[in-house]
Amino acid sequence: MKNNKIAKAYIALILAQIFWGISFVWTKELLNNEFNVVFVITVRLLISFALLLAIAFITRQIESIKKDDRKWFFLLAFFEPFLYFIGENYGLKLVDASYAAVFIAIIPVIVPFGLFFLYRQRLSWTNLLGVGISIVGVAILSFGNSIAGTFSIAGVLLLLLAVFSAVGYNLILFKLFHYKPITIIIYQNIIAAVLYLPLFLFINTAELTAMRWTPNTVLALVMLAVFCSSIAFMGYSYAVKTIPIAKASVFANAIPVITIVFAVIIGQETLTISKVVGITIVISGLLISQMISKGEATDKSHS
Repeated sequence: MKNNKIAKAYIALILAQIFWGISFVWTKELLNNEFNVVFVITVRLLISFALLLAIAFITRQIESIKKDDRKWFFLLAFFEPFLYFIGENYGLKLVDASYAAVFIAIIPVIVPFGLFFLYRQRLSWTNLLGVGISIVGVAILSFGNSIAGTFSIAGVLLLLLAVFSAVGYNLILFKLFHYKPITIIIYQNIIAAVLYLPLFLFINTAELTAMRWTPNTVLALVMLAVFCSSIAFMGYSYAVKTIPIAKASVFANAIPVITIVFAVIIGQETLTISKVVGITIVISGLLISQMISKGEATDKSHS
């Protein structure tokens, strides 16, 4: 029974990374059709909120949150999606995507230390070793044969904002495990959408009229809302109830792998030797990070 629960958690975690990994296709479709970034994020959050609220109501899974937990839900949404998307999306405008991928890859390095200092969660050396190896793989995937690209201090600061926002999200999520995943994401998305509304009001008429609405852009917006803002986040929230957050967060480094593999499948990229090497190293790092260290084995035997 326990192995079955762990297997389900890993399936949910892998699906979450797959959906986040292929989100670039839908995002690129929208940006190529002049969609404003804040508009896309706000609308996808509102669609996700409405969809999940309807599902929770129909399945009678609606939960009210305790008064003491309201501040944690606010912080959760404030860190991610709100601050994270600002840091990542605007950081990518100033820093080449290859550099950005490596910055984002350090998130799983910081998360275990945050869990240790805040919650006294044991640091696993196999986890940290696996993270380090996966970062090397991400760097190989990102840079390939060249390290040239756009780079600016402002862009770096925005990407660091995204990194620490994601770390904050994981640390706050640890405090909310007693809620159902659907509850967490419903409140997370509506709070974040409300936080984005003031920015939404700064979108001028020219930007709104420039957006090209087609069946493909509507589909892309819906796919982002359903698969990335709903299913992926719920899958991650479900998974970390069983898999330690420090181990689960390492899977974020698989996103560049998924993105490249999907791009190869649809013919947007070719598979080079450096990419094969990078993918192999990332996967090796992920596998090592999931191994149980001697300290964890001791904890389990005493529990």
